[in-house]
Amino acid sequence: MASVNVKCTVNNCYFWAKDNMCSADSILITSDQAAQDHPRMSFGNEEEGNLIQAIGSTPAHSMTETACHTFKSR
Repeated sequence: MASVNVKCTVNNCYFWAKDNMCSADSILITSDQAAQDHPRMSFGNEEEGNLIQAIGSTPAHSMTETACHTFKSR
C-alpha cells in the first residue's frame, strides 16, 4: 500500500502528530451532508462498514463540504 502524508491542524485530535501530520493508519472522509444524515458514523465504530456500504458515494461540491470522521479527542 502506498504511503500518504496527510496534513491536519486539529491539534486536539488523538492522531495529530508533530508538524501537523495525521498519524492514523486509515482515514474516513465523507460529505458534510452524509455526516449530518448519519451523526453516529465515526471511524472505528462497529457499524462503520455497514453504514459506509449503505450510504455509498457522498459527493461534495467543494472542500468546505467534507468532513473527517477519523477525529478522536485526546
